[in-house]
Order: sequence, then structure tokens, then C-alpha cells
Amino acid sequence: MANIRVIKKGINVSKILKQLQQYPADWGAQKDIEGVHDLVNEYGFPAVAAGVLQLKIGTVKDLNQYVGDSQSSVETPAYNRHTEIVGFLKRNFKKFDRCGFLSLPIGGEVGQHIDIGDYYQTRDRYHLAIQGSYVYTVGGESLQIDAGDLIWFNNKLSHGTKNVGDVVRITFVFDVPHSKNNP
Repeated sequence: MANIRVIKKGINVSKILKQLQQYPADWGAQKDIEGVHDLVNEYGFPAVAAGVLQLKIGTVKDLNQYVGDSQSSVETPAYNRHTEIVGFLKRNFKKFDRCGFLSLPIGGEVGQHIDIGDYYQTRDRYHLAIQGSYVYTVGGESLQIDAGDLIWFNNKLSHGTKNVGDVVRITFVFDVPHSKNNP
């Protein structure tokens, strides 16, 4: 497959999941950070039933700038509590940027979309599946992803997902500066 690739299967994510369970109030807490506002409807992105726990978020210089065109990011307060996933990133990638956990209810879907903006043109996008199973479709190619799978996909193409498991799907989404040495 050219648009979605499994980098590694069977990664032990139990300590990451345990920390998520330890800090349930971190889900959605990025909304409480001063200056953060919702651009979903303003830019026409589909509203989804996904829960979000951001560890690094994009920043803008002023409210007229689209966050997808900004190269700046900042750590959220939750970043320092989720040491297991941060450790995974530091062990496996030299640099990483915006990142966070996304949850999706049983049977939930994220519609097809493309990540737009200058930021995405300089980054590669990865998922580390933490809990559950989901079918991911990228550029017309589909693949079932299970807990412990690390994948790369081309987020510059239309992509979306459906939770096909019997539990809430949790995945960790992260961006890495583009390099020919990336997995």
C-alpha cells in the first residue's frame, strides 16, 4: 500500500493506557487553556464525536491566522503527565511536533477529510493505536488497525476512519518533521 503503512505491530501500550486511565480529566482540557478557541466550523471541518487529549497544540500569532498554516506549537499541561507516550516518541523519533490522543465511540466514524495548511506540507503523520480496532482509509486504501500497531499515512490525501471494535477506540496521533529517514 502506498498511502498507509504498518511500521510495527504488537507494541506494548499497556503503560500508556494506564496513564490515560490515571488522568481522565486531561481529556478535552486543552479547551481550558487561555486563548484556545474552536476553528472547526469556521474552516468547514466535520464535527465528530471524537474525544481529544492534546499534548502539543498548534499556536497562532493572531486570531486571523489559520493554525494549519502556523509552524508553531506549544506543550499543554497534560504533556508532563503522560510520560509513557512522550518516552515512546523520544525513543523512536528524533523530533516530533503536534500530538494527542483521539478517542472514538464504538461504531463511531471520522469522515473523509484532508489536513490542510502549510504545517502539514512539512510533516509526516503517524498513529499509535492504544485501544480497540479501527479501519483506516487513506486515498482509497483501507487497512484494519489494532492496539499496538504503529502506522504512517499520507494525511495530504483524503482519509477517515471507523471504529470496528467492541470498545472505545483510542489512538495517539503525532506529526514528525518530514525526513527521508522517517520510517
